[in-house]
Amino acid sequence: MFAVFLALMLILVVDFTFVQTDKSIFSGRETQLSGRIASLPDFDGDRLRFKLKTNQGETVIVDYLLKTRVEKERLRHLIRAGQLWRAIGAVDQPMAPTNFHGFNQKQYLEQHHIYWKMNAKQLQMRSQSGYNMIGFLSRFRQDQTARIDAQFTSPSAQMMNALLFGSDQQMDPALSEAYRQFGLVHVLVVSGMHIAVVFGSLYYLFRRIGVVREYAALFLILLMPVYVFLTGAEPSVVRSGITASIVLLFSLVRRHKMPVSDPISIACLVMVFLDPNIVFDLGFQLSFAIAFVVLIAAPIVAQAYASFIVRMITLSLICELATFPIIVPNFYQMSLIGVVLGVFFVPFITFLIFPLCAIAYFASFVWADSSSFFSWAVDALLLLPHQILLKLAQIPSLQMVYGALTGWQICMSVVLIFLSLLLWEQHRNKKALLMLCTPFLMMYLVVTLTDYADPRGSVTFLDVGQGDSILIQLPHRQGSLLIDTGGTIPFEKEKWKMRRKPFEVGRDVVLNELVAQRVTHLDALVLTHSDYDHVGGLQGIVGKTAIRKLLVSPYHDPNLQERQLFQTLSASGTAIRLLRSGMTLQVKAQAFHILSPLEDAKNSNDNSVVLYAVLGGERWLFTGDLSSSGERELMQRYPNLRADVLKLGHHGSRTSTSEAWLEQLNPAIGVISCGRANRYGHPHPEIVQALHQYDVFRLRTDRSGAIRFWFDVTKMSGFEHAYDP
Repeated sequence: MFAVFLALMLILVVDFTFVQTDKSIFSGRETQLSGRIASLPDFDGDRLRFKLKTNQGETVIVDYLLKTRVEKERLRHLIRAGQLWRAIGAVDQPMAPTNFHGFNQKQYLEQHHIYWKMNAKQLQMRSQSGYNMIGFLSRFRQDQTARIDAQFTSPSAQMMNALLFGSDQQMDPALSEAYRQFGLVHVLVVSGMHIAVVFGSLYYLFRRIGVVREYAALFLILLMPVYVFLTGAEPSVVRSGITASIVLLFSLVRRHKMPVSDPISIACLVMVFLDPNIVFDLGFQLSFAIAFVVLIAAPIVAQAYASFIVRMITLSLICELATFPIIVPNFYQMSLIGVVLGVFFVPFITFLIFPLCAIAYFASFVWADSSSFFSWAVDALLLLPHQILLKLAQIPSLQMVYGALTGWQICMSVVLIFLSLLLWEQHRNKKALLMLCTPFLMMYLVVTLTDYADPRGSVTFLDVGQGDSILIQLPHRQGSLLIDTGGTIPFEKEKWKMRRKPFEVGRDVVLNELVAQRVTHLDALVLTHSDYDHVGGLQGIVGKTAIRKLLVSPYHDPNLQERQLFQTLSASGTAIRLLRSGMTLQVKAQAFHILSPLEDAKNSNDNSVVLYAVLGGERWLFTGDLSSSGERELMQRYPNLRADVLKLGHHGSRTSTSEAWLEQLNPAIGVISCGRANRYGHPHPEIVQALHQYDVFRLRTDRSGAIRFWFDVTKMSGFEHAYDP
């Protein structure tokens, strides 16, 4: 106990030292940085990204936009991990999230001691060689992943690089997402199971050919750090490598068995001692949570159940329980069908595909033509399982959406998990397996009741860049309405420029916020008009969120992609309706009055659907991209129209929001949805001045990120924004 206490105290001292000294030495005014490439260069379409360990000792993320296909191929063959390069460009700090539940890249990088990113305009090689072992291993890893890509077909090459070298850069994004959805991503990365297979096989081989136990163990201990670095040195690999090394070392110096929990405990202490920030790493948390649970539960499960399948299901359930307080607060959902899928995929990948990939890799050195046979074999074995996985990933109902849990809900989940494990351990029969499912169902019930009990509603203006997307949720979760989906305007690109997983605002912003806010279905989705920055995100949410009604203007002019999405929605049961002036959209007890369009204005912006509603006792007006001419028509038709909260038309363009419009509406708050440093100059200075002149309080998504207003049945209770510049 004293040793453990001493170790913990030492960690606290080191942690305090890190807090005091782990500061950036850069000012942000640097225009060139020199140093060693500290990661595998990632070529993603027309972007090259790598980590640069500068001469000052600080690591910086470097992004470089490739100008031609020739330059891309030249750099692909030239740039290597461990080399010395100079990057010339602009240094900037990573941004904090601008939506309420966006990924916090700034915090993530800071936890890895990275405080700056550089958009490089020019790259210059300083030295071909890094002259250190880690650089050599990194270059070898890079060369071998490139060799696998060149010799094997795409599906098998992706799997080989992931399983043998821990590189998932070329993995199909849809397939990676499907593995993640069902909690199976650990089978795609090098983990403790893979190390056990590799080093267990080597140890068995050495003993069979006559190598004495001590020499075999010593060789494997020396080989372990090499293997760890060759496979990417992710937390799960480092944990497994340290644990295995301790077990082997202990077998050399002591004859009696070591308690099974000691090696992994020592590994945890060593990793935290070397980098206290690693406790915030999701991979570290999941790796140790699963490892500790398996060590404790596996012997109990083996005694309780004779059936292999029942044992696998039980262990999978226990692992899901152990990781629930880690996964759900980060991803907001979990799928119990992953427990069943894991019974097949874990042994299938670990004991069939992984050894086959290893054999294929080594055989290709001896017989080059063997790569075509092994590619065929791996592809054939993976074809059906991957097709099934991708099909299942398209069924939203297989995911249990918990949303962003509050602190007390996370604590409650821990208590429920502890009690269910305690009850299961006492009974240990097949019926007791139901007790392991109880926390998932109880927490789903808790978050559902919490939502229904909440008397507040909200209006959230999402930060979708230069576009619009507004989520309205009624008090007590009576209903939800989404106005527009945002959309990043696509530009035609040559094939070599296309990214593996380009940013898609519907998937990466709108859908993520829907899941985080636990919007499992939309009562209505209104597309105000057909401009891409209002409808382009639709592709990211179709098939992921149930939509009961899709409502558009009669003059909406969908492109081919939109028409296909409309057909998909109609086939799934979504009612598609047209909205005209004078109609009322009823979302449960809440009425949204349609003020426009009355007739075809021969202009997409003036054909925008304009909605008026009273929410929390305040008058709200959502105007799409309505221009000044459309505003004049509305003022003539509704001379008594007033608004307390106005969503400015067309992102604050000077073609909208006339002074006459502001004078009649007399809004207290004006919300402008526009992109940072957008090329249109929105909002126009004249509009900003007019808002100031009419004493309108301005809120802008380009400055404040997403903006959320809270209200109850009678009043608006306040607002918040996601980003502080």
